[in-house]
Amino acid sequence: MTGVGGIFCPAHRDLESRALHGHSWEVTAWFAGRPNAAHRQEQLAAILRRLDHTELGVELSWGEDIAQRIAERFNDSMCVQVDVSRPLERIYARWER
Repeated sequence: MTGVGGIFCPAHRDLESRALHGHSWEVTAWFAGRPNAAHRQEQLAAILRRLDHTELGVELSWGEDIAQRIAERFNDSMCVQVDVSRPLERIYARWER
């Protein structure tokens, strides 16, 4: 497997208080076989740019949902796993095909 990574910083509303706040997310997307890593890195960067400094909807309140959304944006079956984390809080989530 080959992995590529990136970081993005979105905001979201707390589910209880509705207060707006942000987090920094680290992302690693994993691909089957031996894909062109530079190409996959460019794809991931484009996906993260669309999410960076935006307000995520309630449907993306959980790390697992964020990971799945990122995986879906690759639009192919080569993406087999996406790991997301908030390293400062030591929170991790994973989506797997």
